[in-house]
Formats: sequence, C-alpha cells, structure tokens
Amino acid sequence: MLGLLFPRVIDNRFRGQWLGYWLLAPVLILKFGIAIGSILTPGNANKADAIDLSTYSQAALRDAMTSTALLGLLYLAIALICLLAMIRYRAMVPMIYLWLALEFLGRRVILEVYPIERTPGTSSGSIVNLVLIGMLALGLALSIWPRRDERDGTAG
Repeated sequence: MLGLLFPRVIDNRFRGQWLGYWLLAPVLILKFGIAIGSILTPGNANKADAIDLSTYSQAALRDAMTSTALLGLLYLAIALICLLAMIRYRAMVPMIYLWLALEFLGRRVILEVYPIERTPGTSSGSIVNLVLIGMLALGLALSIWPRRDERDGTAG
C-alpha cells in the first residue's frame, strides 16, 4: 500500500483501482472551475464562500479580490500539476490524492486558527467542499488498493 502511495519509480503505470484513477478527472474539473472562477470573477468566488463583501471598504474589497485572484492562480497551478500526473505520471496519482487532501485539510485548520466572518446559512462553497473531500477520500482509498493483476504480478 505504501509502495503505491510513494512509488520508487514514477512512471506512467497506475497500479490502483481504475475507478480511483478516473475519479481524479471530476476532481480536477472542479479544481479548474474554482481556479478559473477565482481568477476571472473574484467577487463571485467570495460569494460562494458566504463572505459579505458589502461590508468592505473599496480598498479592502480590491485587496480581497486581488487575493482571491492570486489564490485562483495557485489553484490553477496545482490543478495543472495534477493533470500532468494524471496524463503522464500515473504512478503519482495516489500521492496527488494525498497531496490534495492534505492541502484541503490544511486550509480547514488555517480557517479555524484565523476565522473569516461569514453570512449565516450554508454556502454553495461548503457544499462543493464536502463533495470534494468525499471524492478525494474515495479516490485515495481506491488508488492505493492494488488491482488483482498487480497483486498477482501479472500486470504488464
């Protein structure tokens, strides 16, 4: 199992369950959508996170939107690296799932330490995040579960 998570050779051979590999595609579509939305419409990205931007001064609003767009660029870079792994370095897919899950959980910890005042109710962003963490957990589990042909040593 650890051999699948941290392979000795990073090649284009995925050794886990294929559903785990293909589940990364909708995760990346979500990631790309969040990234591009954050870059192109940073004000809407903050609405998805239930942040009331009407309480911000013009300078604070500009700073918040700039920070959101910069964060979107970071998300885009991460998604591109994940896409590269999915296409060319499939042995990295389990590690990519772990990396994305740790990044997600790290953001949750930071938001607990430095909370942001949010509007009451459930935001669309929190629903997307619940779906995303579920997909990451399932994808990680499936990607570190070796296929039968891998366990038997018959894979080619």
